[in-house]
Amino acid sequence: MAVYINVNKGVDLSNIQNSQGVETLDFVSEVDTVRLDPVNDPDYSLISPLRKPSLRLLFIGLPNAGSRPGKAGLFLPLGLAYVTATLKERGYIYDCIDLHTEEIMRRKPFDFWERIQEFDLASYDVVAFGGVFLKFEDLQYLSSRIRENHSHIFQTVGGNMATMTPDVVLERTQVDCICLYEGEETIIDLIQTLEKGTDWRDVKSIKYRDENGAPISSPSRPKLSAEKVPRLPDRESWDFDLIRKAYPVGSPGRYSAVVFASRGCPFTCTFCKPLTGKEIRTREIESIINEIKYLKERWNVQYVRFFDEVFIGSKFRIRALCEAMIEENLNVFWWCQTQVRLIDEDLLKVMKKAGCIEIAYGVESGSDVMLEDMKKGINVDIIRDVLEATDRANIRITLNLLAGTPAETVDTLRETRDFLIALNHINWANVPAIEFVVPLPGTELFDTAVAKGLIDDPETYVVEALAKMEKYSKSINMTQMSSEEFISTVKRFNREISRDFYTKHSVRSFLSLFGAEHLRLDLIFCHFSLKQIVPLFDALFWVTIGKHMHHFSK
Repeated sequence: MAVYINVNKGVDLSNIQNSQGVETLDFVSEVDTVRLDPVNDPDYSLISPLRKPSLRLLFIGLPNAGSRPGKAGLFLPLGLAYVTATLKERGYIYDCIDLHTEEIMRRKPFDFWERIQEFDLASYDVVAFGGVFLKFEDLQYLSSRIRENHSHIFQTVGGNMATMTPDVVLERTQVDCICLYEGEETIIDLIQTLEKGTDWRDVKSIKYRDENGAPISSPSRPKLSAEKVPRLPDRESWDFDLIRKAYPVGSPGRYSAVVFASRGCPFTCTFCKPLTGKEIRTREIESIINEIKYLKERWNVQYVRFFDEVFIGSKFRIRALCEAMIEENLNVFWWCQTQVRLIDEDLLKVMKKAGCIEIAYGVESGSDVMLEDMKKGINVDIIRDVLEATDRANIRITLNLLAGTPAETVDTLRETRDFLIALNHINWANVPAIEFVVPLPGTELFDTAVAKGLIDDPETYVVEALAKMEKYSKSINMTQMSSEEFISTVKRFNREISRDFYTKHSVRSFLSLFGAEHLRLDLIFCHFSLKQIVPLFDALFWVTIGKHMHHFSK
């Protein structure tokens, strides 16, 4: 069995217990650091963190807004996975529970409190919550029950919602503090202060309540450099094996995985505020390549989703990564999301050769008026040229489209509709649909909505509307149209866009009746192979039968 050691010289490891059942270890001396390489070590899945624990740690991934029992939306909680990877590198022992995955995989709702008590909750010292956009009510419920029943437990939370609305979280929940922005270094500092018994309020990049209940922010720490980010997220602790089988996203005949090649976004769109900052920090190309190799060898992953805010940040870096993927003959297909201003026809040819089969473009609108209003820094002509070039490169396209910023009118919506219909000869990965913009705290759009009196109570908006993410109630109408006219116009134009597309693509229209669109796209774009048989049957099994059979345990 492989072991994982990260200790100082002369540390006696004889009393350390291994979480995978190793009873004794030899005395280790004259050791600086002994670490197995998780990329090149074939036994990485068996690596056990070895450290004599002084605190028991439990990480809880909360369900994300919009998720429902039995409905698709399964993914690795990457933020938490990077945090626990940091702990693993330092030899900490911890337990994890992914309530998001469990909620999706179970047909019926279940009591989260009863579930986490299966972990002998009273024995833990620290509980850390996280999630991409966690449900506020779940955090309220669990933090309150923990405080009522186990007041000794230190509670913290991180993630997008907690960072965007820290004062609301502190006011309405029982957590002791919030880890703001990137949590890898903050969680280590926090746990170490708790171990030593020193004042945890001195930790940087947290927010907490003072003795009078007022929110206090500690000094911010610098953004993590690319070198300090763990090379790999901790997929083993978060049941990645189940996730890859249950819902291979984007390609039903392939196991898929999400990879971050960079962090940060330099653009200034009014509706967005990247929590990883404006500076793009790009991983070394070699590190990205090694992670993909590891995913292939360890997990049989054949489809990679680069979930960077803006894929790799520059044409030069995109090309360098693609050339490395070609040289290494990785033979994986991949997806990315990016801005049209970073793409040109020559680059698309290299991306296609490197395995890119789909690009999600944040175009937002087909109206120059709206693009200027949202500070996109692009125009309709640029968008059209890049979309047509992408289609010529035989790369399928997904569009992100938003409606509802202050300049929106029936005329601008009609421009977007006409723009999309004119491009409906393109074989979209998903038929374009206009979504309602959501003013997120910390963005220019949110501040505008508050200033106009459209959000008169930001706290209630966060708790009751934003966190529940209901389809239409989440939309704040910032236009001069009535809400009824605004919503009905968007719905009507979406129907017209969809109807026009399926009229022009009769074969796809027929296959869509049987849910066979993705398979058709695999056949066209990906050259379906026998290697996909096993993942395909895994996907079918889990979607139809497997979710009834899976039993979650500690």
